[in-house]
Amino acid sequence: MTVTLQDVSMITALPIEGKPLCMSTDSEGWRQQMEALIGMSPQEPEVEDGGKIDRLRAGAPFTWIAANFAHCPEDADDEVIQRYARVYMWYVIPRTIFADGTGKNAPWMWLKALTVFDNKFSWGSAALAYLYRQVINC
Repeated sequence: MTVTLQDVSMITALPIEGKPLCMSTDSEGWRQQMEALIGMSPQEPEVEDGGKIDRLRAGAPFTWIAANFAHCPEDADDEVIQRYARVYMWYVIPRTIFADGTGKNAPWMWLKALTVFDNKFSWGSAALAYLYRQVINC
């Protein structure tokens, strides 16, 4: 027994037809790109006296997102509303459809996928492929 594309479509109501959700996972310059998309990015961790920091994933901690984007200003224009909507979707997507074992960070690549709201991506196909990949990596 296995999860099929039809199962994903019926359970999640995600579209299974459309453009494949394929994008580069290259994260070079992600902080600058994030600032261009949502107006800010998390601060880089400080290194103490020649200390070494662990390799950090490109993205933002969920706590940082909640602290900075919890409430959209009431007098926001359309651009600000779209920014908050994009960040909200970015917050939800890696916690639901593309969840991983850490549960701490929202990967940059999902924000990057939300750069165009009217793109007709096949999110259901991507969710199933991600699920299969996560199962194999266990």
